[in-house]
Amino acid sequence: MNILAIDTSTMLGTVALVANGKLLGQIDLDLPITHTKRILKGIDNLLKLTGINLSKIDAFAITKGPGSFTGIRIGIVTVKGLAYALNKPLVSVVTLDALARNFLFAPYLICPMIDAKKEEVFSALYVSRQGKIEKIYPCCSIKPINLIKKIKRKTIFAGTGAVVYKTLIEKNMKDLAIFPPCHLNRIQGEVIAHLALEQIILGKIDDSLHLAPFYIRPSDAELRTNLQDIRIHDTRYVI
Repeated sequence: MNILAIDTSTMLGTVALVANGKLLGQIDLDLPITHTKRILKGIDNLLKLTGINLSKIDAFAITKGPGSFTGIRIGIVTVKGLAYALNKPLVSVVTLDALARNFLFAPYLICPMIDAKKEEVFSALYVSRQGKIEKIYPCCSIKPINLIKKIKRKTIFAGTGAVVYKTLIEKNMKDLAIFPPCHLNRIQGEVIAHLALEQIILGKIDDSLHLAPFYIRPSDAELRTNLQDIRIHDTRYVI
């Protein structure tokens, strides 16, 4: 199965092509230009380099958010159009899930952070269990200090938000904070494709006409619940 995976949720855009679980190619760009000007060129260049015709794509995968409102909208509109025109399945992936997947076998708490502007981050908390990433705190838009002050264990902080607020995290977490190398702060197109394949196997396909962005911030009243009221599935991790 050929899966074309795309992420436009931050300025660190990516396009990847995975065939039967194997990465054929991936193009990553961190440029000060809009995704409108690079997403279709990225797809076209990747297909040319790998020698795969667009008609041979079996499924499309896209990150649906949270992240840049404009970037997410551009990515979803583009992929919805391709999937609908070619009558191919479309699978959406939560950006924070994809970022957390970079640390599949980490023995620590995993805290992906995407800079949400307005002195907030989009974040969630995960643990790795038996080769799978499990979310133990839901995606939310939150001030970094309100989250990190509650974390009492050694934690991996990754993503654009972790880069922006690294000093704040270090000040409050001290030696409990772990920061990965730069390439692990990126959402990987290959990872998106693998997450999408897992959903396809389970029969979880999105409606290419009605897929909506996962913005979070408009529904803060529902999602930004008092941290003490969130049920954590593993009492070893205190939030």
